[in-house]
Amino acid sequence: MNSEIQKVFEKFKEVRDILKKFDTKDEAIEFLINETKLSKEECSTAYDIIMKIED
Repeated sequence: MNSEIQKVFEKFKEVRDILKKFDTKDEAIEFLINETKLSKEECSTAYDIIMKIED
């Protein structure tokens, strides 16, 4: 795999680990909204994708 793509996956894994620390999906999405200033819909979609990434 391309080293740049590998770096992106590693960052996604870091974010996934942060999101797992929240008690609920809604709390994690609120965190993403506050950090990125994206819409709730965008953050919800991003959450779903990020949480599917495996080690």
